[in-house]
Amino acid sequence: MKKTQSELESRVIVGPHGVAAEEDHLVMGKVVGIGVGSLAIFAVGIVWAWWIQVRTMADIQPDGPPPRPAAMGQYEIGIVNQRQFQQDWHAEDKIGGQDQALRAGWGDQPGVKQHPTLDAAMKTVIEQKRNPPPAPAPEPTPAPETAPGQTPPAPQQ
Repeated sequence: MKKTQSELESRVIVGPHGVAAEEDHLVMGKVVGIGVGSLAIFAVGIVWAWWIQVRTMADIQPDGPPPRPAAMGQYEIGIVNQRQFQQDWHAEDKIGGQDQALRAGWGDQPGVKQHPTLDAAMKTVIEQKRNPPPAPAPEPTPAPETAPGQTPPAPQQ
């Protein structure tokens, strides 16, 4: 049945500035039907994917999963640390030792904290580079062994 002009115009809402807008009429049956249909399709897809995974795993590993590796749970395998960061305290121990040495300072008397100024430390480094420690004295060469009854050879100059 065709609607009359007055029925069509009754749905039009005219705002304060003369803007006309039509009422919103939602067909909730269609919206709910599409939502339920989508959920049903997703459920079928989930069951189908699970079935494919189970069948594939049975084909790949007919005797079940392999045993747990012997090295599992060790701290380090090869050169790779296996622990999670939350469980690894090596860095904290190292930084703690460095922090303790920094807090202890250095000085002539035990327990006295004396830290050199930056200029004094740089002068010390420069002096150590300019005047390296003396090279160690060469060790004397052992005398050649002689047979019993022979005289050792005279030293050469």
